[in-house]
Amino acid sequence: MKKFLNFLFSMQMMGVLIILFAFSIGAATFIENDFGTPAARALVYDALWFEIMLTLIVANLVANIFRYNLYKREKWSIFLFHVSFIVIFIGSAITRYVGYEGNMHIREGQTTNKITSMDSYIDVILDKNGKHIRESEKISFSTVKEVKYDETLKLGNEEVELKLRTFIPNAQTTLVQDAKGAPVLEMVAVGSAGMSGMQNFTIEYRGNRMVGDHLLAFGTNPHPNAILIDYTDSLRMMSPMPMQEVSMMGGDPIPMEAKKWHSIVPRKLYDIGGTKLVIKNFYPAAIYRYVQGEDKNAPNILVFDVKKGNESKELMVKGQKDYVGNASTIAFNDMNVSVAYGSKIIDLPFSIKLNDFILERYPGSNSPSSFASEVTLYDEGKSIEKDYRIYMNNILKHEGFRFFQASYDTDEKGTILSVNHDLWGMMVTYFGYGILMLGMAWSLFNPYTRFKLLGRQSRKIKTLAVIACIMSGSLLPASAQDLKVVPLEQAKSFGKIVVQDKGGRFEPVNTLASEVIRKITKKGQFKGYPAEQVFLSMIASPQQWQQVQMIKVGNSELARELGVSGKYASFTDFLDEKGQYKLSKKVQDAYSKKPAQRKGYDKEIISVDERINITYMVFTGEFLKIFPNPNDSMGEWYNPTAQIDVRGDDSLFIKKSIVMLGQALNHNDLAGADSYISGIKKYQQKFGSEVMPSATKQNIEIQYNNINIFKKLFPIYLMVGFFLIIFLVVHLMKPGFPIKWMVRIAMLILGVGFILHTGGLAARWYISGHAPWSNGFETMTFIAWGCLLAGFIFVKKSDFALAATAILAGLALFVAHLSWMSPEVTNLVPVLKSYWLTIHVAIITSSYSFLALAAILGIINLVLYNLQNKVNIDRITNNINDLSRISEMTMTIGLYFLTIGTFLGGIWANESWGRYWGWDPKETWALVSILVYSFILHMRFIPGLKSVYAFNIASVWGYSAILMTYFGVNYYLAGLHSYAKGDPVPVPTWVYYTVIIVLALSIAAFFSYKKHNYVPEESEA
Repeated sequence: MKKFLNFLFSMQMMGVLIILFAFSIGAATFIENDFGTPAARALVYDALWFEIMLTLIVANLVANIFRYNLYKREKWSIFLFHVSFIVIFIGSAITRYVGYEGNMHIREGQTTNKITSMDSYIDVILDKNGKHIRESEKISFSTVKEVKYDETLKLGNEEVELKLRTFIPNAQTTLVQDAKGAPVLEMVAVGSAGMSGMQNFTIEYRGNRMVGDHLLAFGTNPHPNAILIDYTDSLRMMSPMPMQEVSMMGGDPIPMEAKKWHSIVPRKLYDIGGTKLVIKNFYPAAIYRYVQGEDKNAPNILVFDVKKGNESKELMVKGQKDYVGNASTIAFNDMNVSVAYGSKIIDLPFSIKLNDFILERYPGSNSPSSFASEVTLYDEGKSIEKDYRIYMNNILKHEGFRFFQASYDTDEKGTILSVNHDLWGMMVTYFGYGILMLGMAWSLFNPYTRFKLLGRQSRKIKTLAVIACIMSGSLLPASAQDLKVVPLEQAKSFGKIVVQDKGGRFEPVNTLASEVIRKITKKGQFKGYPAEQVFLSMIASPQQWQQVQMIKVGNSELARELGVSGKYASFTDFLDEKGQYKLSKKVQDAYSKKPAQRKGYDKEIISVDERINITYMVFTGEFLKIFPNPNDSMGEWYNPTAQIDVRGDDSLFIKKSIVMLGQALNHNDLAGADSYISGIKKYQQKFGSEVMPSATKQNIEIQYNNINIFKKLFPIYLMVGFFLIIFLVVHLMKPGFPIKWMVRIAMLILGVGFILHTGGLAARWYISGHAPWSNGFETMTFIAWGCLLAGFIFVKKSDFALAATAILAGLALFVAHLSWMSPEVTNLVPVLKSYWLTIHVAIITSSYSFLALAAILGIINLVLYNLQNKVNIDRITNNINDLSRISEMTMTIGLYFLTIGTFLGGIWANESWGRYWGWDPKETWALVSILVYSFILHMRFIPGLKSVYAFNIASVWGYSAILMTYFGVNYYLAGLHSYAKGDPVPVPTWVYYTVIIVLALSIAAFFSYKKHNYVPEESEA
């Protein structure tokens, strides 16, 4: 027993459990992709074995805290963040077993204190002579796991047994032949007065229905003017008016007299006064049966066997998740048995009234820009009556309940609020998050931790903790037409006109054009033309530019639906032949879903819709708020389409100047165009000079936009850092290799870049009027600057420090330009507009860079293993050990950042829609990555995995979890199961080649390692 307990609470067992945990949740994302979320929850997340595994992990963690004496004072920082996982586990358990979620649906003017549960229940009521008993059991169905329900209820001395026989998801009815059934016709009708299009219908024996203006009857004669169909040994039909049989293959029709029976057969067309009838199928004996259908919104069918005494009956119950079920009832003499399936009603101790639902739209469009609920909270017990506004990232909190704006009714007269009740689970979990962050930060500076021990052991890496405090970045990205183009000279002149943006800032049109074109095309230029030239061309020639494929469509399935072959579509591609917006219904569907339920396809629909609306606003001139109000120099500026309170020549100038400018450019009247541009500038100086930026500031901003220094710098940083690492590795192999002049050249190039980088930050500071770290782009550019500064400070201690910080600075600028390529230039209030999300993304991308550096160092070490021989083995082994220590330190920082960033993402999700963990594929694979790197950093405690070679192999292949988190989830998991359209994006060929090369390098390094220096290393606590 002692041996078993020692193994159960050993580091080997912990390693097995961590890998099993990672594998199981990773597999669950693929199950969800193929079979749906209920299947993943039934097989993994909600399964008993999964709960047992998590409990074993926590028990093992507790045992190892005592085994390795982490409670001692010098190890308090390590103790703190290890204990945090136990606290988070307890918090999640409270959430799982005590907390609950629901939806509150309110119409304008109505008040309610009821919510419907997110969970589904089977609700059973026995009723006899006014006495009743009720039982409710939470249940979750999936298509891959059979759910058993077998309950016995007792009312007085009588027992009723209910047993679930069949579950039919998304049920639809179909006809099947059955000897116990009745004759049934499947028919098609078209062409009758009062009909719109083709009608498909069934009609049972002794039934009738209206087909347009005609009454059609089968096996009965309800009216003298009815069209009759009857069946004895064959089908026959009689009509009150002449009819004819028409061959679908052509030929002359066969006339058929009125008021006489005529034999008819299926799949022939019969024309009766212009009404055309076709019998698709005839069933001499058939019944309707429920089968699984394709409509995901269709209700489920549950078939129960209900038994009381010796009497047994079948009960069919219809219901579905998120809807309150209607009970089905059967009777046993004087006892009624009622069963319902679906959500249940939960009463709240207070009420909420919806005063107004507000849906803002883009100008000239039906697409939602933002939506909010104006409500009043009534709590009689506490004498509270208070108004609130609920919108995305702005929630209502009361009595442990939290209300989030989730969706709305299609008529825009009602709202759907997501409700969460999990006060204690949230508080305990947040406490766990807090001590986790504190412990991880403390451990980077605690002199008794392994991180500090590695720093003391290596002569090259004493500065990484400092760099970690100022560094952020990411290895990964976030996921011939004839053009009528205006002359560049006029475009540049127009770009110097001042415009007021959506936020009220005054800037050159050059800046606005750059933001708008990047948003629409996801590029800084379009077909080689600068943004301001494209922008003015769209305004001058909107009809021609509506045909240009310039709107980015990132989803291949959406592109196929639009009928475009590439990644870009024209404005007209989104309009049908009647000029109606093709995506109208899809946009409405996407916005009507809760943010947590929007898949990749929904998000792309919303993004594309935003680009379309921006394009429309360019064509109409609504972005051009370039005309000051002559009556109010401090007021909002006008665009040419605005309702203005100006009279006389000024009014005419505002309305007509842009139109006349476009006409002059289209007729190549450049002098006239220059005159109109000059007139606009003079008008601005006359009425708006008090609020306009100075000419110097305008010119600097235009130069800043045109030079685009940060975009030019990041490839230089990456190239210099990459080649410097290569030269340093060569120097490790051959100490005689002249490395000093290489380092000096790198320092010179990076020094010039650093000066230009500093100038760019200074220019941005001057232009904006505030320090350049107010948003994601500014923060990342400043962090890149800080990385380079750290490299220059510590280059004397380690040449690798300069190379690594150059790479990380390049990566930081690369990530900055990912957000820069999609600026927020509209009045959209998206779910992503969140302080927590900004921090989450910054820290997560930081972790990717550190972990990428660990992988790069691992590859370098594998190469060094293959270069070993008897002559250089000692020197190379020392360098491998040194680089491995660097790798372990960078991996530790990366894991800390990844863990903190992931849990901060949970806080963002909880503040946005009330759920800090929902097993979404993205967050699940982030957790897989955390588990993978936790395992790698603990391999030194596991016999057989303690070697430096094993660590380096793991550091290389471990990064595949990060690649899966970013690319795999985005392209192969996110949302595909919900839309089931087309095939996933094929894996690029270069990926296979890369895997083969790294695999070959790993195997070769293994044999070299075994040959030259296989000595298992001892564990270090």
